[in-house]
Amino acid sequence: MGLCTDPATTYLKRLGYNVVRLPRENIQPLHLLGRQNGTVEYLGSLEKLITRPPADPPVTTRDQAAAGINGQKTDNLSLSIGINILKGILAQFGAGAGIEAQYQQARKVRFEFSNVLADSVEPLAVGQFLKKAEVDADNPVLKQYVLGKGRLYVITEVIKSNEFTVSAEKSGGGDVQLDVPQLQDVVGGKLKVEASAGQQNTVTYKGDKQLVFGFKCFEVGVKDGDITLFTAQPGAVAMAINSSTGVVPGDSTLLDEGGLLELEGI
Repeated sequence: MGLCTDPATTYLKRLGYNVVRLPRENIQPLHLLGRQNGTVEYLGSLEKLITRPPADPPVTTRDQAAAGINGQKTDNLSLSIGINILKGILAQFGAGAGIEAQYQQARKVRFEFSNVLADSVEPLAVGQFLKKAEVDADNPVLKQYVLGKGRLYVITEVIKSNEFTVSAEKSGGGDVQLDVPQLQDVVGGKLKVEASAGQQNTVTYKGDKQLVFGFKCFEVGVKDGDITLFTAQPGAVAMAINSSTGVVPGDSTLLDEGGLLELEGI
């Protein structure tokens, strides 16, 4: 399914974000992503492009309240997609094996993110840093993704949460009755499971880790001989589950217009 038609990767597009279908830690501002010849790779931090930085790198402001994202929901997702996403979330907390059995009556699920925080850098500050910095002209990343035929992106903002609310529906409509004690047994003590008031089909999983589920990025390019930033459209890059290999903690892929692509190194 192409990126432009997949609700699992576009529900944050109208808010200006790209989606992480497998929410996870360790995605941060000033990290680089590169795309070339149909392959997308995680490349490391922006500082690795610089040989003689003009000053300290742009400051990352952390744990800002993201009021505009709180309460935002995905569209209804098919059970197979939704359960893979849920398993991926729970796996980051070391839990979730056997969660499918608790949702076997469901046909559609959707997610809501609460307690959302943001980490960000100012794009203008990143642009000024690059413009004034001495860039490593021999760096293969620069040659391949900026001076060559590839594309290079720098992450400028991530949004994260430790609470993930899941609603389940039966085929043709109707709510699924979820058993909170059984769900708590499945996840053990890794997370706390709570039912939403008056909604037997909706539960919230809360853990002790902040998992990134969305990000903004800018394209790195050359203008008038200087390394600078260009606007990247929201929804153009989305971190996604690799459905061919299943959900593996520490594994991730990127989804662009061409489909699922392997992403190594995060």
